[in-house]
Amino acid sequence: MAKNFNPRTAESLFKQKLRTMIGSTAHTQNIADQAMELAGQFMTEDEISNSDAYRVIENVSCVCEEAMQVLVEELQKGTRLHEILTGD
Repeated sequence: MAKNFNPRTAESLFKQKLRTMIGSTAHTQNIADQAMELAGQFMTEDEISNSDAYRVIENVSCVCEEAMQVLVEELQKGTRLHEILTGD
């Protein structure tokens, strides 16, 4: 461990990284959702059903949503909001 390790600073930096990840994940999900919408405008249902790329984009959107839920929950831990929601 570093000589001048400060747990409060580490926690603050960790929460900052979580917020950054939430923003990046939201952006990625938005792009995936837009790509699916565009695909729906020019591809037939059969083309969409047979498109590996479309399935990957769909999976990216779902994974981003799940990741954001976990990151937001982690960020809320130790806050008054978390205490109210969980009854701790």
